[in-house]
Amino acid sequence: MKSVMALIIASLAFAFFIMCPRMAGMGAVISRVHNINPYLVALIGGLIAVPLIIFMEYLVINYGVHIAIIVAAATDVLAALAMGVLKPKYAVEVFIIALFLWMGVMVASRTSDYIIRILGME
Repeated sequence: MKSVMALIIASLAFAFFIMCPRMAGMGAVISRVHNINPYLVALIGGLIAVPLIIFMEYLVINYGVHIAIIVAAATDVLAALAMGVLKPKYAVEVFIIALFLWMGVMVASRTSDYIIRILGME
């Protein structure tokens, strides 16, 4: 029973991480481009995303966050291709976002121990 409760709590926490304004914003943009219901896009896209989220988890666990960020950037480009809105500017923006995300991961992992020590939260 304890492991079931731990799984439910961990899954709920993960669901909160998945809920992000970027995804909602992209769903709204995608819906507007094709003039379709944004809630259906969110629902159906969310269902389609489940195996992709599992694949991303696999990449992070087995190959690290660097590979996962590269794959995430590539899927952003694939999404733009699927929508028929890929422009060179967009590709450069995706690259810059991926670069800043990677830098954020690196800085966070290297500085968090120091900040915890400074704040006396060990």
